[in-house]
Amino acid sequence: MNKQSETLERTVVLVSLQLTKTKIKVLSYIYQVYGRILIEALERMWSNSISSWTRAKKLLYKRFREKYPDLPSHYIHEAIRDASQRLKSFKKLKKKGLAKTDKPVVKKWSVGCDNQLWKLTLEGVRIATRKGWINIPLQFHKLFWRYYNGGWILRSSTRWKLVENKLYLYVVFTREVEVIRTSNSSKVYGIDINENNVTIYCYPENKAATIVTNFSKIVLGYAYRRARIQRKWSRVFGVKDNRRLKIALMKLRERNVKKGIKQKLARIVIDIVKDGVVVLEKLPKRFQDKVIEKNRKLNGLDAHRLKQSSIRGIHKLIIEKLEGYVIPFILINPSYTSSTCPICSSKLILMKGYAQRNGWKPRLMKCPRCGFIHDRDIIGAINLVGKYILDVSPMPLGRRVPMTPVWSGL
Repeated sequence: MNKQSETLERTVVLVSLQLTKTKIKVLSYIYQVYGRILIEALERMWSNSISSWTRAKKLLYKRFREKYPDLPSHYIHEAIRDASQRLKSFKKLKKKGLAKTDKPVVKKWSVGCDNQLWKLTLEGVRIATRKGWINIPLQFHKLFWRYYNGGWILRSSTRWKLVENKLYLYVVFTREVEVIRTSNSSKVYGIDINENNVTIYCYPENKAATIVTNFSKIVLGYAYRRARIQRKWSRVFGVKDNRRLKIALMKLRERNVKKGIKQKLARIVIDIVKDGVVVLEKLPKRFQDKVIEKNRKLNGLDAHRLKQSSIRGIHKLIIEKLEGYVIPFILINPSYTSSTCPICSSKLILMKGYAQRNGWKPRLMKCPRCGFIHDRDIIGAINLVGKYILDVSPMPLGRRVPMTPVWSGL
């Protein structure tokens, strides 16, 4: 059994009550000055080819301290640190050819605070300003108390930003866990995540289950509703500064509906795979974008449907749950797992069906060599298990036979 210690991180957003004009004025000053320091520091570090935080602090701290003498000094430290992190991230993106600009640009920011600038209390948070410490009442929710009382450690640093007349505080909880990469269990679960379903195959029991989510129907349904609302309100009041349009779009609550489905799905998956080793696909970054770039047939609503299908979101949530419950898992390259015959390794032929615009439907694949016929998603889950057993595990694979799948929906 191979154990590795890893640090889990969870970010919780706490929203304040409506602030008074005096508190908004004081916090707004810090927010705006922090942004100006961040922008100027980033420009100077870029022009001087400096990305190290310590070198940048030696170069820039005295200048900003003289320019803003009434600002607590730790805000200057955090702004320079923020600029250093942004510059390093930009250089990595530029090296990979993913940068969209020639030099780093600051569009949005939040104020970084170390342990000298904020203190959490039972009523809310205290923040250091040029006028001294001010108390901000917060709305604590169940998720915060679950982490706070559940053995998680509150990180000493935090971030906040102002949105209209409320403060948004981003607190981070950490926890050290022993992640088991290998296990003595004889069960191996392959999980294939798709646009409209999650398919789980269990070896050696030779059983499969497909959990249907129908995200494509949800995404397209909200897209049509959003278009109708925009046509209705923009025809009367226009688009710019249209408060009625903004309120009508907020009532759709698409994000909350999708989040609820993903949470329920992750719980079901964990209940199924908790007694074995889990094999997942190793999804690259910008997964949906790369699929759209590769397949020119995907455009318009089809491209929107794929980008909003939450494939990476479900994948990330399942991994977080596996880490939290200390269930061993491994990520494997999913190349050709859905198009290779699990019996003779020949290339499969798609019998019917392409894009899934109308929700989940079985997509049958046939092997021209051995005649094997099964659903594409189950084949993908079987081949993920096969790759793990052949490449990673000492367990023998043996010959697989077609199984009877079990279909279930959320």
